[in-house]
Amino acid sequence: MAHRDGRERPAVGAFRMIDSGTPLFRCGDAATSLFAVRQGTIKTVHLSEDGHERIIAFHVPGEVIGLDAFSSDSHRCDAIAVEHSVCCELPLPTRAERPHVQGLLPAIVDLLGRAAAPSLPLARGSARERVTRFLRDHGERLRRHGLDGERLRLSMSRSDIANFLDTRIETVSRTLQQLHRMNAICVQGSTVDIIDLPAGDATLP
Repeated sequence: MAHRDGRERPAVGAFRMIDSGTPLFRCGDAATSLFAVRQGTIKTVHLSEDGHERIIAFHVPGEVIGLDAFSSDSHRCDAIAVEHSVCCELPLPTRAERPHVQGLLPAIVDLLGRAAAPSLPLARGSARERVTRFLRDHGERLRRHGLDGERLRLSMSRSDIANFLDTRIETVSRTLQQLHRMNAICVQGSTVDIIDLPAGDATLP
């Protein structure tokens, strides 16, 4: 079956390999599929009216991207690979087809339920609180999908983390080193081992 523009629709469950820095989709692209991250990390980026790029989420293996397809015919943000990544593409029926595809409804309800899970307000509080919540949240999301939530491989750059937390790259780097010296975490390049990092909004001494 083809898209409205004549292109052949991808097979259900087809894998998409995306190189680092390559978009999975762009804002304004036709929203015809969901994408389940199988490997790597994808960031979603919103471009403000003044041209400023703001990272709104990092997506880890087990998470689904493209749920805006349910409310719009086009994507409302960019999705870009942070590293070499693999996504499973799940084509959605067109609006005309949806009333006839009842078997898809349970899966849609499950995906929407997972996406609606409350998330922590990460970009507030002191720099230490922001970085602490980011690490805890990232670890918890990995653990939720059966991955190691105590040894984090932060494939995103310090600049991307700073953008996401609405702070400066120097602040992120300095805060990670402070937490390292306090033995709350162990930083080795892009790998961060959580040792004794307070959960939630708990404040470090």
